[in-house]
Amino acid sequence: MKSSFKALALIALGLFLYSRIYNGTLLYYISERFAWLTLFAAIGFIIVGASYRYRTAQTHQHDHEDHQHDHADHQHGNLTWGALLLVALPVVLGLLIPPKPLGAAAMSNREISVGSVNSATAPKTSQIISRPSTEKNVLDWLIDFRLAQDPAAFADQEAKVIGFVYRDERFGTEQFMVSRFVLSCCAADAAPLGLVVKWPETNNLSSDQWVEVSGRLQPGEFDGEPMPILIAETVTSTDVPDQPYLYPY
Repeated sequence: MKSSFKALALIALGLFLYSRIYNGTLLYYISERFAWLTLFAAIGFIIVGASYRYRTAQTHQHDHEDHQHDHADHQHGNLTWGALLLVALPVVLGLLIPPKPLGAAAMSNREISVGSVNSATAPKTSQIISRPSTEKNVLDWLIDFRLAQDPAAFADQEAKVIGFVYRDERFGTEQFMVSRFVLSCCAADAAPLGLVVKWPETNNLSSDQWVEVSGRLQPGEFDGEPMPILIAETVTSTDVPDQPYLYPY
């Protein structure tokens, strides 16, 4: 019986990890460059679990005496009950808690980068992002701001970005931050950043709501620092992107 539980837990964990890969929610937790490792882990758990189940069936087939079965369980069932709990726990929590990317609630205890890229997320590139302005994401713009070091250089540039709504006591009644998390490895090291947006209907937006913001950049100031402000022409609600995080270059 013990080996059967172990086999079931291992196979369940493998299937659980595969389900997260299949539906794309694995990327809510780790960088996409590590997804292939998770796939190998899922396959490995299923193979090990199946081997436990096979050996248990073989033991029962050839020996029905309790003391011999216990000996076989000791020989082959080297996964302890404590380890079994650790294997089962991610599956239980994963089924009880719906997968969800980091959002505004996760920003309260993190250093927020507004208008610049902090050391935790700073990419190695030393060149302005060359893609068209309407295709640049929040991280692209912040890299450009850092390298140009002159807010006036971005006057009247068109921008269209996607992110979630964040506000705190620093923001005026017509301001919010269109925000994203930058991920290097996993959600534990995610760093929030964003662009300050001016929009007369800011009060109609909900915190954590995903929006697409289109408008033009203008020189401005936020929290005592000069920086470009995105003067929004349209702010529309949008779905969470398939990949909600951004990655350093």
